[in-house]
Amino acid sequence: DEDRAADLNAAYADPEVRAILCFQGGYGSSRLIPLLDREVIAANPKALCGYSDITSLHLAVQAWSKTITFYSNGANGVGARETSDFSKATMHRALFSDEVYGEIPANPDDRWVRTITGGKGQGRLTGGCLTLVQATLGTDIEIQTEGRILYLEDLDMHAYTLDTVLTHLRNAGKLEAAAGIVIGEMKNVGWREDFASFMQDLSIEDVLEEVIGPLGVPCIYGLPIGHGKHHATVPHGAMATLDADAGTLVVDEVVTADE
Repeated sequence: DEDRAADLNAAYADPEVRAILCFQGGYGSSRLIPLLDREVIAANPKALCGYSDITSLHLAVQAWSKTITFYSNGANGVGARETSDFSKATMHRALFSDEVYGEIPANPDDRWVRTITGGKGQGRLTGGCLTLVQATLGTDIEIQTEGRILYLEDLDMHAYTLDTVLTHLRNAGKLEAAAGIVIGEMKNVGWREDFASFMQDLSIEDVLEEVIGPLGVPCIYGLPIGHGKHHATVPHGAMATLDADAGTLVVDEVVTADE
């Protein structure tokens, strides 16, 4: 932990470093938070890239500064043979275009996006991997959702676990406070034959409709954000507009520029 935190602090302090690509996710990034130099990080904006377990770092940077970071493939994903052209293209656009980032594109293999609750909302993007978002509650980098667009994704859990984690966020006031909610990929989430029958009754859509639906917060499900084949880069902290009726999430500003 000390070595990884020291490397990260050094990268932020180095004026020649413009971007930090985490190699991959995994687990343990939250253990680095107490070891990071928040003043150095706040004073030296960098294009931090990564997803999944890197959620903790995105939320830490957002808590300490106004820097836009990138919920995207890390170095391992960028170089992986199986990483889709779609994923690479959205990451390249986020990191190098001097134009407004625009719409988070739909999955090219399945453009279906489900409206859970209609309506529109605008705010800065926050979120990440659901269980890592949950883990910030009660800490000094606790996710702040008021007036923001909350995006969430995760993998490898039963629907009842999804229900439990979302209910925790709802009971903590994090869902109702949001200007909008975007549910991305929920890979391998849902029915499993090794669970008791009473645990097999809920689908992902059931959980979203029961936990989020009654709040009246605009919400969609199905954008390619997260652990799926296609992973659209999300500029974490950027201003965005969610149109849940149209099933679209549009980033409203230039998020970085190649100088």
